[in-house]
Amino acid sequence: MNALLPFFWTVGWALLSQVLLFRYGVFWGGYGLLVVHVYGLLKMPVGWPPTTYLMLSAGTGALLDVVCLTGGMHLAASVTLGMAYPTLTAALESREGLRQGHVLDPYQDGWGRYAAFAAMGLALYLAVLFGLQNGWSLMGRTLGQTVVSTFLNVGGFLLIQGLLNRPTRGDQRSVSAYPWS
Repeated sequence: MNALLPFFWTVGWALLSQVLLFRYGVFWGGYGLLVVHVYGLLKMPVGWPPTTYLMLSAGTGALLDVVCLTGGMHLAASVTLGMAYPTLTAALESREGLRQGHVLDPYQDGWGRYAAFAAMGLALYLAVLFGLQNGWSLMGRTLGQTVVSTFLNVGGFLLIQGLLNRPTRGDQRSVSAYPWS
């Protein structure tokens, strides 16, 4: 049960900050959309049953739809991410594999691998979200919005990782969060 508390804490603050702070985080004529709540969904541990991923992401998407009045678009995008989550984690596992309960983060898996994982998850989520919003007739706009919003959010997720999830040394002092400092 103690392993679930950090996950639910992360999903809770990500969802709350999405609703209270970033609800209207739309930039560049709709091409840049902040989806901070997906950060919480990408913190699901490896090795859960696939239905658990599906139910947790569906609950998050449904809650966001009710609060933001988006008519099921976040639910559809979250469910798609939840169904694809085991495949995303398996695609980026290292040679040693991923142990049960492992959460992908840049300190254990590397910044590049974490950025690729976040980009794939965000691109999937945003492609479904913008695809439902725009329809088939605006597929070029959907692809443009997906690419721009993915880059915007990956940068934000890496910033969140560096600021909030700093590793500690054995003597409980924080070390540098970023590899270049």
